[in-house]
Amino acid sequence: MEKTKKSFKRYFMPPLILIVGVAIMASLSASRQKPHREKHVVPGVLVQVQVVKPESRQVIVRGHGTVKPRQEINLSAQVSGKIEWVDSRFAAGGQFNSGEPLFRIEQSDYELGVEQAQARVAGAEYGFMVASANKEIARTEWDNMQSAHRKLTGKAENSQPDALVLREPQLKQAEAELASANAALSLAKLRLDRTILYAPFNCRIRQESIDKGQYLNPGVSVARLFSTDMVEIDVGIPLSEVMWLDIPGATAAVHLHVDGKTFIWDGKVDRSVGVIGEKERLAYVVVQVKDPLKIQDDKDIELSIGTFVEVELRGHFLDNIVSLPRQALRDDSNVWVVNDEGLLNVRKVSVERMIPGEVLISDGLNTGDKVILSSIIGGAEGMKLRVMLNGKISNPENSGDSQ
Repeated sequence: MEKTKKSFKRYFMPPLILIVGVAIMASLSASRQKPHREKHVVPGVLVQVQVVKPESRQVIVRGHGTVKPRQEINLSAQVSGKIEWVDSRFAAGGQFNSGEPLFRIEQSDYELGVEQAQARVAGAEYGFMVASANKEIARTEWDNMQSAHRKLTGKAENSQPDALVLREPQLKQAEAELASANAALSLAKLRLDRTILYAPFNCRIRQESIDKGQYLNPGVSVARLFSTDMVEIDVGIPLSEVMWLDIPGATAAVHLHVDGKTFIWDGKVDRSVGVIGEKERLAYVVVQVKDPLKIQDDKDIELSIGTFVEVELRGHFLDNIVSLPRQALRDDSNVWVVNDEGLLNVRKVSVERMIPGEVLISDGLNTGDKVILSSIIGGAEGMKLRVMLNGKISNPENSGDSQ
């Protein structure tokens, strides 16, 4: 019996296991679903776009220049003498308002000159009064002689007295001497007034070379000072940019960059220099800035003389203009646009103006057009594209889907 069981396991169990395994595999194969065959779709090149939105745009012309004073003079005395007083602010950097005294020359000699001139006037006035009285006396004597002659002869004499008889030359001489004395007095007072030198306008001292006790001669420069009311900047711009500006009248923004900060002053184009630079071939316009040295709430710095600044000149307004990054322009006159089917379309445009990093288009684009900003190797008309806009990728086959 035991021998029969061993024979059964040896000869019948392997085929049975094989049959069961085949049955299981057949069952699994019959229950398995056939794989779904999908059609491969080319998604298209992913590009970044900008939606066209025409706007009104003001032309900005940029240039550079150095700040210089609107008025600057050499100061000199008109009379000679020893300096007896100097204002404590009269040094490089000192600031004065118009009409404030700067320094004074010793006045005693000029005060004596005024007194002498006054005495001369008094003498001349006396001489004029005497000459006037003598003329009146001479006229009275002449009239009395005429009256006596009529009484004696019964006839009137129609002859007129000679000018010498009436002492008219003496009167004219006295009148001239009085006028001369008055002129001398005015000159003496003027010289006395000139012993004090006043600020001719609101100014700051650039340099000075005097001190108390120093003797001055007329006409010798003792200081150099400049106006603080206004400064000017000669701004060099390409000749082709002049057409965009109103000269005079265009407004400007003067930028000063210091330690990572930018300070801005308002300015105005006053005039054109009318000369083209020989080396750089630039046209120059003059920008004026008022109160450049005044510390304002939004600034803690002055627009000092000699500062190198950047200037933005505000020009004409352009209507219905499309602004694009410079890389959007292809071959100087074309842009690439994504059409409604998600395909690349080459569009010819009219360039109104090109500036660093930006191009202004006046014609060739419509509101809502999607202009391609990305660089595409081998880009050509009809190329399939996917659009990235505002961080989302649109499906070219279904513009409403995104992923």
